[in-house]
Amino acid sequence: MTGEIPTEKVLELCETIYTKVLKSIEEDFMTIPEEKARWVMSAESNKESAERYDAWAEQYDADLQSWGYRSPAIIAGIVGRYIPLDSSPILDAGAGTGIIGEVLNILGYKGIVALDLSKGMLDVAARKGVYSDLYQMALGKGMDFPTDYFAAVVCVGTFASGHAPPDSLDELIRITRPRGHIIFTVRSEVYERGGFKRKQQELQLANEWQLLEIVGPYISIPGSDDPEGTNKVFAYRVT
Repeated sequence: MTGEIPTEKVLELCETIYTKVLKSIEEDFMTIPEEKARWVMSAESNKESAERYDAWAEQYDADLQSWGYRSPAIIAGIVGRYIPLDSSPILDAGAGTGIIGEVLNILGYKGIVALDLSKGMLDVAARKGVYSDLYQMALGKGMDFPTDYFAAVVCVGTFASGHAPPDSLDELIRITRPRGHIIFTVRSEVYERGGFKRKQQELQLANEWQLLEIVGPYISIPGSDDPEGTNKVFAYRVT
């Protein structure tokens, strides 16, 4: 029959339309901060998570500022309580765009090293000029740092749904010097149901670290519709 479109052309056209619609939906999501967060949290692989954070990177700081993001200020106070100013190097694990690194630099900390899965986020962090080194890698097993390398580790906002697993804590302990400090936030729901509570207690019983302080729970981003609500902060000393 004349004028009939071949099946392969129809399938190709359908795929093109689907791709454009999906891209349009994602672009619409990226105009609403809460939708961006849900979109990122729903990533099903490290690759997908990195790509979604890459897409959010340039607007990330402005969005979190508009939400009244509290965690960096709270973490900075706890860091100042336990980590001497001359401690170096300090790992900012899951550094993102460098929000906590910038705060620590203002307070006088030097030799801060950034680690994040997203190149786009690290590019923003690099422009702040507060890091001595930046590394693109996942937080978890097989991190490319020597044993007992860091004087301290700070990790803000990384232990959340769809992000680094509880086993990441083993590697953070490995790369931290004896009597060095590890200070991190955990979403309250992830702490209870995601295996962090059990893992942290196991490490304490194994004498891998000593619990110094728990802060919270507190609302981390009061200006957003946060589905997980609250965070806790934990401060440990590696034994």
